[in-house]
Amino acid sequence: MLLAQITDTHLLYQGQDTPLALERADKLVRVVDTINQLPIPPAAIVHTGDMVNFAPKGAEEENSYELAFEILSQLKAPFYPTVGNRDSRPDLIAQFLAPDLLPANADFCQYRIKLKKADLISVDTKSATRIGTSCEPRLAQLKELLLQDTDKPVFVFLHHPPARVETIRNPLQFESIERANAVVDLLNGYDNIVRILCGHTHRSDMLDMGHHAASTSSSIATDVRLDRYPDQFNDEPVFQLHKLQGDHSVTSMSHFAISSRANAT
Repeated sequence: MLLAQITDTHLLYQGQDTPLALERADKLVRVVDTINQLPIPPAAIVHTGDMVNFAPKGAEEENSYELAFEILSQLKAPFYPTVGNRDSRPDLIAQFLAPDLLPANADFCQYRIKLKKADLISVDTKSATRIGTSCEPRLAQLKELLLQDTDKPVFVFLHHPPARVETIRNPLQFESIERANAVVDLLNGYDNIVRILCGHTHRSDMLDMGHHAASTSSSIATDVRLDRYPDQFNDEPVFQLHKLQGDHSVTSMSHFAISSRANAT
């Protein structure tokens, strides 16, 4: 089973025809085209948050998600997002999630997707600030999602990594280590989790979360990307591919989306 991960697209609102707005939209278009042309199509594509950037309140913010939907609806495989610190829960849910995925008037964007070989669980770490958080209602709901099937392999995806990321300026991107550990401790109680996928850091890293392998991915918006690549790739968007092996191990690689060709590294 192949899973594609995109993150931190930071789209600006439709109609804001600045060079940066057009560039970020183009980067996502190129990623979508590249994923659609993969020789082995992914079973699903997940977006690990910050789909749009901060937008003016009102119609323009909603317009950001209309632009995102216009581009992402071209994906040939099923697409599932989670909420980032720059996202609007109501607009993200309205544009991308089927009504039966979340309880009516849900406070958080958390759900489980059942696929043939593995399931996906989206975790909401959005707080009132730019850093992540957890709380008892969210943890209780996440536990319910995990308990739906404790044998089937599951990918967990969330925006903020609930662990220290030593390669960035502020390694802990949670409100407190206690709140981060509450997420990690809960996830560590389930042996069927095969990978924890995160965004937010704008770079690719493997993380130490104890019992489970966890990783972050580069931002599609290359102007805020923190990875270093050879000069010829500095302006090329990159996404992650995660392959679930027969022994339930996961092999990951970065994949560039280039106008004339797609190279994997």
